[in-house]
Amino acid sequence: MSDSAASQKRLELFNRLASLPKRQLDQAIAALKPDEGWLPPAPAPSRDRVTALLAWAESSTGGGLGGVEHSLEALLRGYLSYGLPMIKPPATREAANEAILINAVWAEVEERLRQSLHTVILSRLDRTGSHGQVSRPWGSQLRVADPAFRPLPANTHIAEVFDRQDVEGQLLVVGALGAGKTTTLLDLAAVLIQRANDQPDHPIPVIFNLSSWQQSSQSITDWLVSELNLKYGVLPRLGQSWLAEKKLLPLLDDLDVLPLARQKPVMQAINAWMQSGEGPSRLVVCSHLEVYERCPEALALSGIVRLEPLTDKQIQTALNSLQVGDLWETWQRDAGVLDLASTPLLLTLLILVQATIAPMQWQQKQTDQEKLDYLLDTYVEQRLHEAVNSQEYPPGQQPTARQTRYWLGWLAKQLQTRSHDEFLIETLQPKMLTTSGQESLYGLMMGLIVGLGLGVVIGLFGLMMGLVLGFIGALNDIDMSENFELSFARFSPQAFCKTLGDVLRRGLFIWPIAGLVIGLIIGLREGVLIMPVIGLVVGPFVGLLLGLLIGPFVGLFEGFKTDILLRVRSNQGIRSALKRTVILLTIALLLISGVVIFSLSVGLDEVAPTNNFFAIAILVSIYTSGLVCAQHFMLRVILYANNAIPWNYARFLNYCVERLLLQRVGGGYRFRHKLVQVHFAAMPMNGR
Repeated sequence: MSDSAASQKRLELFNRLASLPKRQLDQAIAALKPDEGWLPPAPAPSRDRVTALLAWAESSTGGGLGGVEHSLEALLRGYLSYGLPMIKPPATREAANEAILINAVWAEVEERLRQSLHTVILSRLDRTGSHGQVSRPWGSQLRVADPAFRPLPANTHIAEVFDRQDVEGQLLVVGALGAGKTTTLLDLAAVLIQRANDQPDHPIPVIFNLSSWQQSSQSITDWLVSELNLKYGVLPRLGQSWLAEKKLLPLLDDLDVLPLARQKPVMQAINAWMQSGEGPSRLVVCSHLEVYERCPEALALSGIVRLEPLTDKQIQTALNSLQVGDLWETWQRDAGVLDLASTPLLLTLLILVQATIAPMQWQQKQTDQEKLDYLLDTYVEQRLHEAVNSQEYPPGQQPTARQTRYWLGWLAKQLQTRSHDEFLIETLQPKMLTTSGQESLYGLMMGLIVGLGLGVVIGLFGLMMGLVLGFIGALNDIDMSENFELSFARFSPQAFCKTLGDVLRRGLFIWPIAGLVIGLIIGLREGVLIMPVIGLVVGPFVGLLLGLLIGPFVGLFEGFKTDILLRVRSNQGIRSALKRTVILLTIALLLISGVVIFSLSVGLDEVAPTNNFFAIAILVSIYTSGLVCAQHFMLRVILYANNAIPWNYARFLNYCVERLLLQRVGGGYRFRHKLVQVHFAAMPMNGR
């Protein structure tokens, strides 16, 4: 090795060691066992300790720099691996809600890595057991304080960069579409969630999609609280508490998916959030390279990692590692194939569909875009027509390729329109209706439901008013924010008692005042001066009676609410809302039945207008969660009638997961890659 090469290698080794967190540097030094007296004590700066360590290694007793490099690689292999352990160790958190969130993030990262196209290749090549040990094929460069990017050593794990002292956990990851940004983010999340699981004081990494940041007026804190509620069912007060106490480590993906007009404002909002002191000390953002090149100084983060296209040598190495090295003999003669294969995602697709590519059709494609479209078409058609052993549909009842293409095309267009990547069935909204006729029909149906609810209570006027109100309000978003779970194991007696006490106190405080005011008005109008006194005396009894009637009803509802309710099943939000409706209606009917029976038994016939009592009970259940169920059901009926979705939507989406077109994590679905989503969204909607 020449002197210049040796000096360069020594510098790289020095930088890698000096950038390690103190605990890892201590472990590396302990493994090398340098002679006593060579190194300064632990409080000394890391750079001084590394300088002394390398000087010892180069001495006659040190064994050379090769031993240091070997020890460092062994340490990092044990500390930084790809993927997650097969069995998750128990969380060390005392706070139950934090442990629940850790389990949810662990499952999400595990499932998304397991369902990645890279893992699909490994499974088809019978190499599923080695996916955690296979390094990513792409190279990367790092920019820190120096304005120039510098290459990172081969096989550098993203967590090693994240841990560097000159990065301090603030990192922007950029690259072209399909370059491996999201996979890199998941690799980092896998390391960080293991740390959070093992170390009680480590912040919990949570992946958020910036594509859902819709309003420039919305602060990053408010947006994160909203996303925590939607994605993990975290109550807003708990989400705010976690953010304020710096218990979360946000990993923000899909900055480039936002419309151009919202990209710079969200970057400015992130900077303001970090500089205000409200933000975390560590943050990672992923974005397309074009966004960074357009606004290179927009995000004030310490380090920038740029993922590079694959070189011909890296492509050949990747093919050999996947045991399909014979493809190289064909590919190296086709510059168009090599251009596509320089993108990791497209390399994966090329390997998957190489047996079904028609050479004549491929040669007819002139531009890179035509070749990309053909590659995606080939992948989609392969997935639509390949025989699968479906667990969702019996043989002969599977959707046709045309139906699948159409329904996924509709879904992709909806996600593209809203700049979203993830889809939950319960997030179907009236805005997805595409014609004024569909909107009018939906408004009329909801108006009938609201009108009938009001009509049974206050008669014809209520029916007419309900028709108008229901029609006007029908196109508002369906709210799925409540966390309600019928689980007596998780029922909170404290929440029940607190709510019951609050209702009784308010009733005893408000109704005497209300009685006094009502009595005063009647007394002045009728000339009966005693009426205010009667109102003041009767008010507490009315408040107590209403409190005893309403308090248990509301208290049970609050008692079954949970701080965090994970969506692990398809359409879980609507299932929970329906369950809540049945429970609320049952409780209301039981309570009001008791009042009616008691009133009749003591001869208070005039206090027991039975029809109105039961109508109110039905109305209460409808206007809590029942309305959400009705909105969702009517919306599904109209979308189904217009061929936008199948009747059993969850079964169809699960079937698309089997066909490797979608990923599923918990109750959420996403296309296997953004390019696949864009490809489906561009398909013409020619009917099913």
